Amino acid sequence: MDSQFIGSVINALPLEHMIGGPLQAMIKAQVQASKSYTDFLLSVCIKDGKAVAIEFDYDETVVDEQGVSKGSVTRKMSIPLLAAITHPIICIEDGTIDFELEVSQSEASSSSTEAEASVEASIGWGVFKAKMTGKVSHKSEQTRSTDTRAKYSIHTQIKRQEPPEALQRVIDYLTNAKTKPVAAQ
Repeated sequence: MDSQFIGSVINALPLEHMIGGPLQAMIKAQVQASKSYTDFLLSVCIKDGKAVAIEFDYDETVVDEQGVSKGSVTRKMSIPLLAAITHPIICIEDGTIDFELEVSQSEASSSSTEAEASVEASIGWGVFKAKMTGKVSHKSEQTRSTDTRAKYSIHTQIKRQEPPEALQRVIDYLTNAKTKPVAAQ
């Protein structure tokens, strides 16, 4: 068995491409996801440079300093669409590149040689007769087998992110405006 064979197989592998290729693909996928999110914001949530809003009227309870209700006031609310919908923000949270290589080499060599010689000479002199025959046979076998197996798997885990902190503050502000009573003046 060739002891350098396995080492030469491993050294011939382009590991920088086998690891770097999937890694670059994950980075490109993240860039594409970010561009898709930007396209979403600019095409769905912002029109002509202005935030698209959902507008509606609501009644707000008015209370005095002692907390006694003084009626209600109809208010109009305009909520930016980007504060009212789920954002398609995704990121690659985990990437795993697994590579498994199995190299096996087996040799089987068998050789057999057959030689057969028989001499028979034939001379015809009366009742005496001699006969000569010759036969030679040779057989040789050699078998060599190499088996290389590779298993290559890439696992990427994608997770939806929460909206950015600034956007979350807008959502909180709008929620508080809806549920907090305004003190009468």
